[in-house]
Amino acid sequence: MIFSLQFAEPCQKDWFLPPEDPLGELSHLEMGLRRFCFENNCKVLLKIGYKDEKLFLDPDIALILDELPEKISQLLKDKKIELSFPESCMIIYFEPVNRQINCIWKKYGQSSQKNNFKLEKNEVLKVLEDFVCKIGSKAVDGGYITDKEKNEFLKPIIKQSKH
Repeated sequence: MIFSLQFAEPCQKDWFLPPEDPLGELSHLEMGLRRFCFENNCKVLLKIGYKDEKLFLDPDIALILDELPEKISQLLKDKKIELSFPESCMIIYFEPVNRQINCIWKKYGQSSQKNNFKLEKNEVLKVLEDFVCKIGSKAVDGGYITDKEKNEFLKPIIKQSKH
């Protein structure tokens, strides 16, 4: 089964206000990633098996971005994870089983749907790692975060991938 996550065309509409941190609680890295997602908003095409979904870099990906490297690290350790996209009324559950991942895609809202897929574990991990690394690199290239911050952001993945 296919699993992919790809950047698509830019999104010209601003549905949300720019990210703010009036109390100064966010690190430069956290604020930089949020600004990157907002200022470079685009559609993100998610494909799992025969199902397609259009997400947005902001807010869908921005809402999970801080925890995404750690979630990928957990998946590398054969632990279950879930990715929740509240703005798109969707949750995706990943459960590693040997060399595969049982994936449950749940849509909720007016009507609910639930689809089950068996995915290749290595493919899922590669797609997720490549996607989050691409965000980190683009954020560095755009001056939103430093290279050192990118490495800190990706540390959970890099640490696991070396083992």
